[in-house]
Amino acid sequence: MTSGAATLQSFCLAGQCAAKEIYIYLLGLATPRLEPPKMTTPKKAKLKTDSGRSFQEAWTESFGVIERDGKALCILCSVSVVCRTSSVRRHFDTNHKSVAKLGETERKEFLERKLRKYHSQYLTAASFQISLCIAKHGKPLSDGDFIKMAMLSGSDSLFHDFPNKDKIIQRISDMPLSRNTVKDQILCMASDVNQQLTTDLQKAACYSICLYDSTDINNHTRLAVILRYAVGDIMREELVKLVSLPGRTQGIDIYSAVMEAFLSQDIRPEKVVSVTSDGAPCMVGTTSSFMQFFVKEAKHPVIQFPCILHQEAICARESSKKLDDILKDVTKMVNYIMAHALNFPQFQALFDEVQAQYNALRMHNNIRWLSRGRVLERLVACLDEMRLFMNEKGQEYPQLTDVAWLNNLMFFTDFTRHFSVLNKKLQGVGKTAERMFCDIKTFERKLQVFERDLESGQLKYFPNLKMHLENSTTFAGNPTSHREICKEFSSIVAVAKENFSHRFLQFRKMEATLSFLTSPDRARFEELDLSCVHWLDYGNLEMELLEFQESSLWKDKFYDLRATLEKIEKAECEGMAEGSTAGSSENEILKVWNSLPNNFKSMKALGIAFLTLFGSSHACEQLFSALNYCKSPTYEHSSHELSQIPTDLALQTFLDGNKSWK
Repeated sequence: MTSGAATLQSFCLAGQCAAKEIYIYLLGLATPRLEPPKMTTPKKAKLKTDSGRSFQEAWTESFGVIERDGKALCILCSVSVVCRTSSVRRHFDTNHKSVAKLGETERKEFLERKLRKYHSQYLTAASFQISLCIAKHGKPLSDGDFIKMAMLSGSDSLFHDFPNKDKIIQRISDMPLSRNTVKDQILCMASDVNQQLTTDLQKAACYSICLYDSTDINNHTRLAVILRYAVGDIMREELVKLVSLPGRTQGIDIYSAVMEAFLSQDIRPEKVVSVTSDGAPCMVGTTSSFMQFFVKEAKHPVIQFPCILHQEAICARESSKKLDDILKDVTKMVNYIMAHALNFPQFQALFDEVQAQYNALRMHNNIRWLSRGRVLERLVACLDEMRLFMNEKGQEYPQLTDVAWLNNLMFFTDFTRHFSVLNKKLQGVGKTAERMFCDIKTFERKLQVFERDLESGQLKYFPNLKMHLENSTTFAGNPTSHREICKEFSSIVAVAKENFSHRFLQFRKMEATLSFLTSPDRARFEELDLSCVHWLDYGNLEMELLEFQESSLWKDKFYDLRATLEKIEKAECEGMAEGSTAGSSENEILKVWNSLPNNFKSMKALGIAFLTLFGSSHACEQLFSALNYCKSPTYEHSSHELSQIPTDLALQTFLDGNKSWK
């Protein structure tokens, strides 16, 4: 055989190996090979495929080897052997003498058992992966059998040109996915995740807590306890416990539930730096609240952060009292269409007929106040179709032609949209408290701009209101009336600005201290609020800060850090965060702090402590959204033991996969 032909043949063999690797990986039966197949050099291509260097199926039965990556892999000791009969025989006779001495029948049975056991570990691994997927997505445990049935039904077509199609189908058929198997595997993975969590928490120097109680779809009050801490160069947010609370929730009930969760994971209260909650009286009240009991247990002051998302929503709601009246009317209209089986398809047909921008309305969610903004936006876009449909049905809604009502509708549609943009910025897991408060301060300045915009009558930031006033014949040639309307709405924005200035007090108090996290080179010791970190040596911290700020070597690290954070922020603004290689901002900050030598031990302790702070309870809110689905009537578990497991594992999905089972 010529050198060129041998090279071509080697390429073909490499392609066959790669193809086999792909479909085995798709079945979850093997670990994917990360590097591409190595190209065979011309010298090595001199070996012929019929020279004994190709794998022989008879070796599996005689010597207990299987083919793996172009070599013979011994299933008895997991050692790779050159694909040559003499080498395989020598390995078997030398390393497995006791097996080689067995009789032919006995040896054959022994090797068959070992081969089944070897393959079963991959079948079990694939079964665990599917069970994890079922748990993460909150699917019924019986879906394992359905998944297997679906895989088998498509295998004949998918692998029709594979020489070992029957073996692949048999492997799928042998995969254990019964309801009880899936249940046991989910329990096993939950236990493993729990052990990892306990180990990590014991290593963590400090952590912060996020507490949030809510009522699930079955009217059971649940308390979520989530911890945020550092492990190596990675920040983690982990669900510690999801516990049931009595119907009447008091501070002592929450305290007892939290301490029970701490005891189950061997968590030390004295390591807690801060507590973030929704700010309810039972959490932070002056009498018998959770914080009063917990601070006594921790034996040191704890930073209290009311959730920044809750405060922002309260500001928006208090600033727009008139919006409630608008929403009552809007809700009646939307419910008339969406809640009647005959009206909804007729309304959709009307949309298709007039080629409207949307084909349906949105339902308002009382739990999430800012969902109102989306309802109003959709209604404004469909306003003409709404009038036409109501007239055809003989429904009298004078609001649809009332000038004052329409003015308010247009203004609040624009105003709530601005709040929705802010709310979206504040959402997400892993945002530092400093960054979230920067978004709040930016919005406060925007409110000043909105107020001036309304006072001037330009309406640059209120497009729906501007278009309505320009198209309305009522205000044509009447600038006085136009100014009066703008002045009225300007006063609403002024109230919102005033409400914001009276909120977020804890963030304002710690503004200079929070900036220490990314700018210690600019910090002044006397401006740091260290009232809640009595465990820190203030004398050492001040001396370390002086030494740090005089060293260009260490200061440059934070110059580079801020440049990295700018890149991450830019990627997020451009909508590239999901696939960006820039990394997580919190992890980048943690890496820089960990890179400092122990000469700055107190500074590192303070920086990492501030990095653990929760700015909001968004992670808890996401958890309860998942819980409502897991507890829906279409998803029921057979035992109380499993009631929490899907939530524990599903939490990994929206916490960026912080934990994985081993």
